[in-house]
Amino acid sequence: AVVSTQSTGGAGEEEVEELALQCGTEEYSVEGNTITFTIPEEEQKGFFEEVKALGLVICSQEARWEAREMIEVKDGDTWKRIALFMEMMETNLEGYERIYHNIENIDEILSGKYR
Repeated sequence: AVVSTQSTGGAGEEEVEELALQCGTEEYSVEGNTITFTIPEEEQKGFFEEVKALGLVICSQEARWEAREMIEVKDGDTWKRIALFMEMMETNLEGYERIYHNIENIDEILSGKYR
């Protein structure tokens, strides 16, 4: 999950870094008084408790999907089908933000360099 918080002045840089390490944060960034954490789903409950204890205010929370297993597509026919499917999605669907997949070499496929 990606969680954005705002500091009300109580939490310092060391406390934020300790929170990030303690709660299994995959990454975090600080922009002004907004601190954005990326945390594993199973760590959320403990994370929210710690955030509250530090006096941080949660501004937003967004779920993030991650594939458990990535695959590499090697077959040229499959490459073409995936590229065509992705093109159709972009052309025919309005308002979508992301298409989730588990294809390791998706950039190569979308570049049009079919094998």
